Amino acid sequence: MESEFICGCCSDLLIQPTTLTCGHSFCRLCLAQWFTQSRKRTCPFCQQAYLGCPGVNITIKNLIEKSYSRKLSEREVEVRSVENEELIRKFEQSLQGVAQTTGSQNRLQGNVFQNVGNLRFQGFCSGICVMGGIILLLYLVMFWRNSGSDLLIHKPPIRWSTNDVVQWLTDLGSWTVDYRMEAMRNEIDGRLLVAADNASLETILNVTNVLHKKAISNAIWQLKEFNMKLPGSLWEYKALHPGRSLFLVYGMKDFPRTTLLYVYFFEYDEIFLPFLHSTYPENTDIPSIHLYDDPSLRQEIEFLTYFTILPYWVVSKFCWAWFDVHFYICSMMFVNCATLTFLEAMAFKKLFPMNKEYCIAGLRSYGKGLMSTFFFLMVWPIVPSLICDFFFYSVLFFTPFYNVDKIWKERI
Repeated sequence: MESEFICGCCSDLLIQPTTLTCGHSFCRLCLAQWFTQSRKRTCPFCQQAYLGCPGVNITIKNLIEKSYSRKLSEREVEVRSVENEELIRKFEQSLQGVAQTTGSQNRLQGNVFQNVGNLRFQGFCSGICVMGGIILLLYLVMFWRNSGSDLLIHKPPIRWSTNDVVQWLTDLGSWTVDYRMEAMRNEIDGRLLVAADNASLETILNVTNVLHKKAISNAIWQLKEFNMKLPGSLWEYKALHPGRSLFLVYGMKDFPRTTLLYVYFFEYDEIFLPFLHSTYPENTDIPSIHLYDDPSLRQEIEFLTYFTILPYWVVSKFCWAWFDVHFYICSMMFVNCATLTFLEAMAFKKLFPMNKEYCIAGLRSYGKGLMSTFFFLMVWPIVPSLICDFFFYSVLFFTPFYNVDKIWKERI
């Protein structure tokens, strides 16, 4: 009988030959007995450890069945018993359990390394973005804080220079481009501008268009009446009304309908009417310069209908009216309005069919937001302006990116 078919333990013909990683073959029953007695996963002959649960060597088994079929039958009858079968079964279960545990640990270790790598990469990218955002925000805050003192709203009109008059005309709109050149050529300063009347406009600024003359006369009257330039840009309005600007920015972002209801009852003349006339003007041919006339019934119905259904659409129309003055800011606000509209649509979608828990959670969030806003309105006069500027610029420049990330997570 060839030595390849002899078991190294019982020195007899192999039954269910099992070959280990070292190359030695044993009867499966002998290997089970060795494992039960020693509790070691090693070769009985050379003591080399093996991994997993070794299987039956089909090649050797087939050769034994062909060459020593009679002897094999006798051996199988000899070792066949319930005790031996139970011993083999326990041996296989033990090795399979160890193999599964080892494999799970290896996979877990691999996943841990992979997750750690992903977390490190995400942390690195997040750190870069946060540092870049902080640097950008600090730059914007310092830039606008230093440039706010040069705004025309802080200078009486009588002290304006020729360049200030040109800037004032620029703030009126793009239709004043020809009159700016006339102001530079005639060296019109603040004293001459305030002294001008409706008849002298044609002489000093060459204003021949009746509508333009009426608009400029109205703006000059406001300079005389208030002894200051009314805000004509976002930065001027923020410099003149910092608390109101922060309230409007956050209110229109989180609670547009409630904010509109507030300004309708408490800021009707100063905020509501200009906002309505800017978004839904009665006559688009007349230059809109601080129009405070009462709106028509058509304007009110159209404005309130759209603002109730699509409030951010109305806000985007207001941004479009100032697009030539604030190109980059309005572009960011367009993205902000689009993403907020999408998030609002997703929130309404979750309400149908009616989900009681979601409705309660939404009402709680709404109430907490209103309470936070009310609390901030009470304490904002004592809050440092740097903190207010931080929140103000965060809404303008970082909220669109936050909304896009939120939409992406919601869709996933």
